[in-house]
Amino acid sequence: MSVGASLHWEDGKIATFYCSFLSNLTMDITVIGTKGTLHVHDFIIPHEEKEASFYASSESGFDDLVTKWASQPSKHTINTDLPQEALMVREFARLVMEIKFNNSKPEKKWPTISRKTQLILDAVKASIDKGFEPVHIQE
Repeated sequence: MSVGASLHWEDGKIATFYCSFLSNLTMDITVIGTKGTLHVHDFIIPHEEKEASFYASSESGFDDLVTKWASQPSKHTINTDLPQEALMVREFARLVMEIKFNNSKPEKKWPTISRKTQLILDAVKASIDKGFEPVHIQE
């Protein structure tokens, strides 16, 4: 019903995630890097059907007295003409039409992202099954 995991890369980078069916409508994502942050408060299903926003900051710091941020994170709002589910169907239809009518090759982007996502989920499940032992992933 709930899981948290840490992903460690050979170059020292670390990512963590937590997801749960027990948490009330928590759909946040926070990405923290050495030079900036990204916060999305409605990552999966936006609060508004045709609008989503996120906050980003880079090269952040504090004022001289360390009483406030020297620069505030900037808010970015994305507006769409349709809800995200309709946009996904429209994009899928566009990809199919390109293949069917224009003899295009299938894009490699989405199968690659889907496969990598499944590899991570399978590794987390394998770690749980092994008593939370680390699992190494080879591509």
